[in-house]
Amino acid sequence: MPHDHDMVPALSEVPWPDQPPHDLEVLALCCVECSNDTFVEIIITTDRGRESALECTWCQEVYINDR
Repeated sequence: MPHDHDMVPALSEVPWPDQPPHDLEVLALCCVECSNDTFVEIIITTDRGRESALECTWCQEVYINDR
């Protein structure tokens, strides 16, 4: 397939890694509520005990870290 420099490759052509990155600093995270990309790691208490979570610095939405 010839490459046109004005075209974006289809997702099937993008080389995806076999395993997701294990370092949060290399993940492209974005808050679904406000589209902010800055988070603070916090510890929260859930029915499963104390868990690591990420809190959006803009709207304070909390995402449990399921790693």
